[in-house]
Amino acid sequence: MHGTGWERMVLQILFLGPSNLLEPNASFAQISQKLIVSPIIKTLVFSKVPDKVRDWIDGIARDWKFKRIIPAHFAGPIKAGRAELLAAFAFLDDFLGERYVTWPSLSLLFTSLMGKAASYFPPDDMKTLSSLDEFLVSVGAVKKTVSG
Repeated sequence: MHGTGWERMVLQILFLGPSNLLEPNASFAQISQKLIVSPIIKTLVFSKVPDKVRDWIDGIARDWKFKRIIPAHFAGPIKAGRAELLAAFAFLDDFLGERYVTWPSLSLLFTSLMGKAASYFPPDDMKTLSSLDEFLVSVGAVKKTVSG
């Protein structure tokens, strides 16, 4: 188990300004021990081209037979397969709407319910990142987020 300092650092890196750095336990618990897509990458990159990301992830889930994933910045490898990968990228459905209607498998539903992967982040933790995204869109530095 990591200390509060570690939790603060992780939340700061992932959200650029989470809602409560003095008491980070609740926010940290929502992402800890789960396969997630970085909120920064999700907001500033993947939300702009969700159809391309969906095609990429679906290709990996379809073509690759894997039982472990090595995270870019945290301890690994972690035990994760197709269902965990798809659950971590479930946020793409919100961006794509009905254009990509897929029926989740039982293992994907189980993975999401059991908390092994997460694609939702609390709005309070996302405030700074959302404001940054709005600013970058307003100055033309990034594309507007695609919505379903």
